[in-house]
This record gives sequence, C-alpha cells and structure tokens, in this order.
Amino acid sequence: MSVFDHYRREESNSPHQLLAAGYPNSSNGRLSAGLETDIPLTPTSPGGPAAPRRRRLHLARAVLAAAIFALLLLTLTALLAATVQRCRREGGAGCLIPQALVAQPWGGSGSSLWPPKKRVSRVAFGSCTAHDVQAQPIWEEGIIPSEPDAWVWLGDMFYADQPPFECTLANSNASVCQCTPTYIRIPPWMCAAGDADNAREKMVAQVQQPGYQAFLQYACPGFDAPGSGGPGGGGGGALPPGAAVTVPAGDDLSVCPRPILGTYDDHDYSISNFNRRLPNKHSMKQIFLDAIGVPTDSPRRAAQQGIEWAYKLNPGTAQEVDLVLLDERYERAPLPCEIRDDWCCKVVLNDTKHPHHAWCEDFLTTGGATGKEGSCCKADRSIYSGWCTEKANHKDPLWQEACNVSSPLFGQQPLYNSGGILGPSDVEDARQTEERSSFCELLGAPQRRWLERALGGRTAAVKVVASGSVLFGNSGLEENSQANGWSGRCGGDDWDCYRPARLNLLHMLQRHAHGACVVVITGDYHFSDIKAAYPGSGKPYSAAYETEGWSTPIYQAGSDGGRKVMASGMTNSTARPNAPCEGYRRDTTGMRIAGECGFVKVPAFGMLQFDWAARTLSMQIRGGEGAAGGTVLQQLTISLDTCRPV
Repeated sequence: MSVFDHYRREESNSPHQLLAAGYPNSSNGRLSAGLETDIPLTPTSPGGPAAPRRRRLHLARAVLAAAIFALLLLTLTALLAATVQRCRREGGAGCLIPQALVAQPWGGSGSSLWPPKKRVSRVAFGSCTAHDVQAQPIWEEGIIPSEPDAWVWLGDMFYADQPPFECTLANSNASVCQCTPTYIRIPPWMCAAGDADNAREKMVAQVQQPGYQAFLQYACPGFDAPGSGGPGGGGGGALPPGAAVTVPAGDDLSVCPRPILGTYDDHDYSISNFNRRLPNKHSMKQIFLDAIGVPTDSPRRAAQQGIEWAYKLNPGTAQEVDLVLLDERYERAPLPCEIRDDWCCKVVLNDTKHPHHAWCEDFLTTGGATGKEGSCCKADRSIYSGWCTEKANHKDPLWQEACNVSSPLFGQQPLYNSGGILGPSDVEDARQTEERSSFCELLGAPQRRWLERALGGRTAAVKVVASGSVLFGNSGLEENSQANGWSGRCGGDDWDCYRPARLNLLHMLQRHAHGACVVVITGDYHFSDIKAAYPGSGKPYSAAYETEGWSTPIYQAGSDGGRKVMASGMTNSTARPNAPCEGYRRDTTGMRIAGECGFVKVPAFGMLQFDWAARTLSMQIRGGEGAAGGTVLQQLTISLDTCRPV
C-alpha cells in the first residue's frame, strides 16, 4: 500500500475512529466510551448543549489566570517592599536604595532605650587603673559620691600585658618576669604581652576588685542576683567557668540604669603601644567586651571589625547627646617609619642589650609582610610627605584621595607610590597591600566610613567622642632631633604620631558637627587636664592642626572648636603625685586651660556635667580619693548654644 493510499484511508475515518486508533486503552485497546461522550470532538450548533459548558470553562480559566497573576503581583510587591526595607535598614550589596540614617538607640539594636523620664546630666569617665592590682579607693571615695548617670571607660581598664605583681629585683626569678626579648615582649615587665590567659586573669582581677564591685552595685543594683549577668542571664558577657563574679550587661538599662560603656586601649589590647599586627587580637577584643558586659551576640564581637560603637543619650529630646566610641587598635598601622627610625638607628641598634633592640630590628629590617623591609608604616613618608608635596602632582586625579585630608575622598582606596607614580595598590604585591591605605591609619578605612555615617545627619546638642589615644599631645609640636635624643616627634602612641590621620579626623568632626559642641574625652597619659583648640590662625598649634581651615558649619553655627578632656591615672599605681612639669607633661601648645604646667597629678577622673536649664556643659577633672574625692580640681564651662566659654 502506498503512502498516499494510507493517508486517504485514514482521512475517511471519523474523528472518533482516529482518536480511538491513536490512543489504546489498557482494557480494550480503545479509549472508554465515557471519555468519548463527555468531551464531543465534533462541533455542535451554537445553541447546542456544549456552548454554555465551554463558556463556563473559558470563564473559569480566565478567573484562574487572573487570580494567579494577582498572587504573583502581590508576591513581587511584597518582595520589593521587603528588599527596600532591608536596604534602608541594613544597606549592603545589590541595594540601589541608600541605607537610611537612623539614630542608634542604646545598644544599637533597639533592645534597650533610655527610659522616657530618665535624663542623663552627668557622664563620668576615666582610664588607667592599677597595673599591679592594688586597691582602688577612687570608686567609693570619688566616683560614687559624684553620682554619675553613666560611666565611660577610655582604656587601660586592666593591664593585660603585665603580670599580677610588679617585677622587681626581689622577684625577678619568677617565670612571669623572664622571657626572651621580641618585638612584642620586653623583660621583665612585659613578658606576659599577648598572652590571652594572663589577659583574662588580669581582667577578672579588675572586675573582682572590691572598689569596682561597689561601683557595679551602684550602677547596676542587684546585678548579682540569680539569673542576672553571665551566660543565660541579663545579657551580660561571660567570665570563665568558675569565676567568682558575673558581669552585668553594661549597656542594658534594665540591668544597669547607670550604664557602663567604653572602649579599650593598648594595655587592655595586651601589648603596650601596639597595633593591628597582634596575632590574637580578636580574642583580646572579646576579653575586654566580656569585662564591660557586652552581650555575646553583639555586632561589636564580629571578627572583621573593632569595637567601635555609637550611643545616643536622652534620645528624642532637646537634651540629646551623641556618644561615639572609637577603636584605635584593631586596624592601626605600625608607627610611621620616620617616627622612630633615627632613634632606632642612632641609639637602640648600637646597643644589643637595649630593651627595645628586638623591637627596632623588627621595625626597620626583619618585620613586615616580606620580613626584610621592616614593619614600620611607609605610606606617610612616601605619599603625604613625599608625592603630595610635588606641585606637578596637584592636578593628578588621585590628589584629593591621597593628599587632601579635609576631603571626604581622602583615603578611600589603598594607593602606592612606585617610583614617583601613584596608583592603586597591587593586590599581588605583599609590600603594597600591607599599607592598606594611602596614609598610615589609626582607625582603618572601614571604621572611617562608619564614623562618617555615625556623625552625619545627627542633631544632638553635643557630640562626645571617646578616644583611647590622646588627640592633642603635649610634645606634638617638637621634631625628631639630636636635642631630644632622637626619641621621635611624638609620644609613641598618640594621634600626633599619625599626623595625616589626625588632621583627617579633625576635619571630619567639624564637617559633621551640624551646630553641635564637639568634646573629645581621652586618657592614657597618667595625668589629667583640659585643653581647648580654637579656629583661626596665630596660635602655636594653628599650623599643626590646620585650624585656619576650621571655617566649617560647626563654627559658622556658633561653635568655637574642638575641646579635649583627659582623665588618666585613677590610682597611685598610674598617677604620679610627684611628677615634674617637663617633657610630655609640659604643654607648649597653648591649649591647656590652666597653663603650661596646669595638669592634675593625683588620682582623678573626668566628668561632663550638663545644666540643661541653663544650657551649659561643664567639663571637669575631679579628685579620686581622700579629702579630694569628688572635688572639682579643674573645670571649663561652655554654652551649649554657642559652644563658647561662659
């Protein structure tokens, strides 16, 4: 049979026959009769019985399609709304909508807000307790009687890099006083540097100190009741198993109505004057956060960042105060090369028995990414003090990022000077990527970006910046020379060692002041004083701090500059009652309100006292113990409306 004959034969079959022939049934080789009669395969007349059924079927399909489309549209709308909310709340990759600037409540998560009827009027602060764990009468004789509404640690809460006792000739054979000198450890007093076990023991000893225990009872009444503090209770940080005390959740106002806040400094970080090269810095950070009761699930505990944080006191009122805590260790670059190279070459390395010999070798020759070029930071000398000074480079597209410390673009990407040509760092070159920036960092690029957000868009009357490192040093205007024994142009651990970084911070503070008074609280130096820096020229510090360029909105709005209150030396272990007025203790900058030698030598702490009715702020240094306990030893009062002294 031909193909044509086959086709003609099939064409003669009825539609029923064709369907039945093409689809065998499991029982008789044909489709069931029921299927054939339920769905007619030949057209019927318009008025026939199948027309309404077909219309109903089409209508049902249309309704179903519309319902599916509506559901899909609602789902997409919900997903879009959720994405917008996430982007506005958290930001992140893939967000075209900018993150909303939301004022941070206590703790930053909204879990504990300042009670509406509670108003902060007195904020106390201090640093540098006792490296040898001696008695601390300052808590019961000075701080508690002053009745602060909050306490801010400014570092050196405990001395993690030093043994429980002071190493002397009498106990020099003790194991904790003996070690091989390295760039981290220096016998006999710094053999425990970087030791996490020693750090935790020193932290626990500070928390257990009777005077501090009395203060915890004052700030957090009933914190040691069952279920409060420690693992599983009160949200506090956890001390080691078996520890005799628990730590209250310092920034949870339901636990501590007078919150305990703060940031660390070098001794809490476990190595004096140290930086981002600390091998176990994440562990050391956890120990400090345990000490002030930061919850174990807090973002401050994340490994990729330091402990920087922001709080708002008296939120939603006319008495708002922004408190910004800086981390000046986690991403701090090693000292710039020029700060200590002359001292190392001309003094230290010529004496193999010098206690800092190993440190200087690492600093200049054996340290760093390659182990051959030294660990010192080379960026300031190479770029800011080198490439940026060449007039021909001022028109370079990278000049703003590399050289203009007042620009928001400054330091936004790592740059490297290769033979006078500036460009982005080569990620495959260890020498270039080690710098991490176009200048020697103290905060680090991630924290600087965070700080821009934390300061921007806020309308508080006062912005308080807590800095573990001293912003305005006392010997900062000197230069490295033979006259000072080539010991360097700075104290070795303050902002003055990182001059481009300091200028960038000063400009940032003014850029985001928005009419508020800016107060920097700090410690570290083992004495206390109050300083004021004003805009304009003609002062000894004007050129160094670029105060002539302080014609920003903060000053246009009536504020007259940034002020620093330093409270350091809370015990006779760290304060120096007989300290002479010389060297770094003598102020030659003209900023100290009590004159060149107007510093407090005895144990003391700081206080910011607000008079909201009179619209004033008094920055105070108060005595720590004995007859001077709680007594105001120094004070500067300013108007909150003009930020000028009254």
